[in-house]
Amino acid sequence: MVVERHDLDGPDGVDALLEFTRRTWTAVSRWHVGDIAWTFGQFDGPAPGTRTSMWREDGRTLAAITAFGAERQDGATLTFHADQARPDAADTALSWAKTVYPEMSVWILETEHHLAAALARAGLRTDPRDDGPFFLAHRVTLDGTLPAVNSPGYTVRPLRGADEIPRRAGLHRAVWAPSSVTDARYRTMAARPPYRPEFDTVVEDPDGELVAYCLGWYDEVNRAGLLEPIGTLARHRRRGLARAAILATLHAFRAAGGDTAIVYARGDDGYPVPRTVYPTAGFTAFARTRVYR
Repeated sequence: MVVERHDLDGPDGVDALLEFTRRTWTAVSRWHVGDIAWTFGQFDGPAPGTRTSMWREDGRTLAAITAFGAERQDGATLTFHADQARPDAADTALSWAKTVYPEMSVWILETEHHLAAALARAGLRTDPRDDGPFFLAHRVTLDGTLPAVNSPGYTVRPLRGADEIPRRAGLHRAVWAPSSVTDARYRTMAARPPYRPEFDTVVEDPDGELVAYCLGWYDEVNRAGLLEPIGTLARHRRRGLARAAILATLHAFRAAGGDTAIVYARGDDGYPVPRTVYPTAGFTAFARTRVYR
């Protein structure tokens, strides 16, 4: 068979990327189906400002690279994933990327040893002096020790369905302003797997306003959930509402048969709050991202 490159260009490409990510996921992988759904599901294809290339053999995806900011003077930022059983596909993908993005920076999780080996073969290295932004991967086991959800005066519940999407998308925009998430884009994302409203947790104040949320993504094949994104309106922060939404989503994962859940938080001092929240919900950090150049 011949490994051929294809650019993600529509819903079929998103489906192929989801299948590839689900099939190759491990407990130490950076990519999860939730990352794919959040990044590309709003558009049912390429996200603005990105280019995603996939290397396939007989219709089966073996490696993929997403480039962000390819037009920047200092080079593109890439995320990279490959089938552990096919290092040749990883090498083919990186060989192509070096010609297209000569000033690229590639982010992986330090536990993805097969990707680190491929990057080393391609001549890329980490800089031990690099003190720029990085992410910490956290995980929690969904066993009987999960804390109860506690949010006095507030209601924590799943999204009730499509009718609430304008309020839900509006909440995201208010938390993360400026944001590109429109009502229409949220509807597109919510209309297809792997989105499920029972994992889209919202927190409602006594006046009925949505004030916090945690969006969960569940991979039923690997029995693993991902939290992405999470937020609270500024005037309702420091009341434990994000933690309550997180815990409610974890309980929903467990009810669906989940074994584990993961979340990524900035680990550097430039954005310190999230890394203090997740341990209170039972998460433990197990790895950080590394940048290869």
